Amino acid sequence: MCGRGETYPGSSFRPVLRTDTMAPRPGHSLTAAAVYKGAAGLHAYRRASAETCAISLYDPRSFRAQCRVHHLGSAVLADVRSSSLRYLRSARHVAHGAYDHYQIVFNLSGQIRYRAGRRSVIVRPDDIIILDSAREVDACVHAPGQDLARILTVFVPRAALPPLLRAPGGGHLLLLSREERLAQSARDHLSKMLETIERKAPAEMHAAAQRLVRLLAGSLGRHRPPPAAGGQTAHRSAADSLERLIERRLDSAALSIGLLCAHCGCSRATVYRLLEADGGPMRYIRQRRLQRAFRDLISAGASQRPLLELALRHRFASEATFNRAFHRTFGMPPGETREIAARSRRAALAGGTALGSSPDGAPVIEWIRTLGNGA
Repeated sequence: MCGRGETYPGSSFRPVLRTDTMAPRPGHSLTAAAVYKGAAGLHAYRRASAETCAISLYDPRSFRAQCRVHHLGSAVLADVRSSSLRYLRSARHVAHGAYDHYQIVFNLSGQIRYRAGRRSVIVRPDDIIILDSAREVDACVHAPGQDLARILTVFVPRAALPPLLRAPGGGHLLLLSREERLAQSARDHLSKMLETIERKAPAEMHAAAQRLVRLLAGSLGRHRPPPAAGGQTAHRSAADSLERLIERRLDSAALSIGLLCAHCGCSRATVYRLLEADGGPMRYIRQRRLQRAFRDLISAGASQRPLLELALRHRFASEATFNRAFHRTFGMPPGETREIAARSRRAALAGGTALGSSPDGAPVIEWIRTLGNGA
């Protein structure tokens, strides 16, 4: 993530178009650019990204990063080239940002390894992966040799991709491999956008971004991963079917091992084996309920709801049970999570810097956080 746009030693930030608004008016676009280099540049990059993730790497002296961010009205496009590094987005980072977006990540060069909970995904050049901004993730970016890795990320409001709400795991770490037709179509569309993004009128780029999102939204509901090597195809297909059912019934008291067995026509032992990588069905269900509760807690209306109401809605027997499970999973209690998100929103509304605004540059973090508010 290219962050605040502040100017520090070792970095340069250049707002291509200055504006007093956090999002472009119809017919206008915003672009911001930043360059970071060496140990001082790494320090600046860390400060710029501090509220979205923690950044580490082996040799700060060789660090290089270039960011170019475009606000396209219905989406924000970040073009980041960097040395090998690691981004760690923790539950506390998620609460600070209080984002409600998906990230569509196009890997153009280098390799990325993403980890979230028990899941680990390798993203090759030309692969696409979708991330939920309201979820934790650990990403290791490996640049190719002496060159820079290049990653394009399109941020879109959650409501723009409704099929992902029913996808396994809520769509977090959904990989579209470069061999898939959907990935090829999306990549071709984005390539055309990049070729003309500096030349076309803002209204045309806004429309192009909408077409890209519609392409993904129209296809993700029918998306199935390509056949796996060896004998993994049937296993993965059955596991995906169970996870889709869990997403649909997550708020229901009827969700049980018996329902999962009936759905796939198999024994309890088979259900446990299918979801073994996720810790078994009951652990997976509890984790998904906790993740939804976390998203509810950082939403704008969370301060009006008692924690007991939230606990019962997500099928916990009591507020105490919910508090213990939440703290064990995210490292902080639900009340603190809610207060961190509320404090960040108050700071943003007051024009403070808690979310990264700076008089010296474009407020890139606010662009993402407020994306879709005026839609």
